[in-house]
Amino acid sequence: MQEFSQCLAQSRHKAGLSQADCAHLLGVSQSRISRLELGEVTPTAMELCGVAVLFGRSMEYLAEPLFQDRALVIRQRLLDLPEVRTGWLGRFARNNMLHQLEERVERILSAYET
Repeated sequence: MQEFSQCLAQSRHKAGLSQADCAHLLGVSQSRISRLELGEVTPTAMELCGVAVLFGRSMEYLAEPLFQDRALVIRQRLLDLPEVRTGWLGRFARNNMLHQLEERVERILSAYET
């Protein structure tokens, strides 16, 4: 999250734009830009798209920290996921999906390790 905040602030400064300029171009309030730059709020998909267009950044570059953050949260929540009472087929499908999710989360997080 902090990386997006820094990217937004640095890109805005480098472009010579004020927070009010960015806010107007992105269709949000100036206080929203300030809170995004301070890392107080998570950008919406529309804001990510707008920042990507505004500063010529890729969505992948801008969203990387958000993917890492969400993967960490999901990894933690997998540990205390409650059991459900379903038939064997439902449990099989659920367990299979959860195993695939665990592998996907670990792949995402391993991409961020240095």
